[in-house]
Amino acid sequence: MRAAAWLSATRPRTLVASLVPVAVGTAYAWRQTAEISWISFALCLCFASLMQIGANFANDYYDFRRGADGQDRIGPTRAVASGAVRPRTMKICAFVVLSMGFIVGLGLLRVSDGGWPLLAVGAASVVCALAYTSGPWPLAYLGLGDLFVILFFGLVAVPVTHFVQLRAAGVDWEQVPWIPAFGVGFVINNLLLVNNHRDAKTDRLVGKLTLVARFGRPFGHSAYLAAVVFAMLIFPLLEDGLRGGLVLLPGGVFLGYRLSQANDSRNYSFVFAGTAALIFLYGAVAVAGVIWL
Repeated sequence: MRAAAWLSATRPRTLVASLVPVAVGTAYAWRQTAEISWISFALCLCFASLMQIGANFANDYYDFRRGADGQDRIGPTRAVASGAVRPRTMKICAFVVLSMGFIVGLGLLRVSDGGWPLLAVGAASVVCALAYTSGPWPLAYLGLGDLFVILFFGLVAVPVTHFVQLRAAGVDWEQVPWIPAFGVGFVINNLLLVNNHRDAKTDRLVGKLTLVARFGRPFGHSAYLAAVVFAMLIFPLLEDGLRGGLVLLPGGVFLGYRLSQANDSRNYSFVFAGTAALIFLYGAVAVAGVIWL
């Protein structure tokens, strides 16, 4: 039971959000250098995964402390709220996992010789992972969660991985893949939009004013569809490497429609799983598009 609770607390269906930015950033670096540093790839993936898992553990603890995971919540039962894991244990593990991630980041800094900018990214990742639901101004409770996700999973993770791979190949950092970074950030943020759409009612009751809680569920599924249109239509027309994303557009529109109709845990689970699969496929077609150009 405890092992299952810990596995659930990592939120394994969301971990595709760590893989895709690293894969896409690596693919765009390969297009420029025809080389891949697998050590750098592994360190980037390990860092991203540990940061995400540590943030998930912290969210489990701090949301419980703020009353956001009550029994009337539609979503999956959280480890601390269910009593399967003690609050203090979860808090300690969150700090341990984030510390492990920072140590991996220091290893990446040494391998890539990335200097103080890479160190700053690592420190900011740890701070923001904790600040997402903790501290006097938790980002998620202020409606800044979407900005956090797009920034760190898109505009940081993709270019930083690209930078590290170029450093390993001895190539200057140029032709930064900003459009793919935005695309990746948008599709990953749709996972957050599904969660916030599901929890909008209970979030408002505890003062967790996500954008969906502030502006309503119609805003949530409109934002979901807007992200799909940008990531799977507009950006593919602007960036050849994303051209394969066009084939995913119908699936994204369908999931956006299903989100607008969702009203119970089963429906939300379907949309969430579909969105996670769509993120993986988006990363796959982006990598394939870069390789086959």
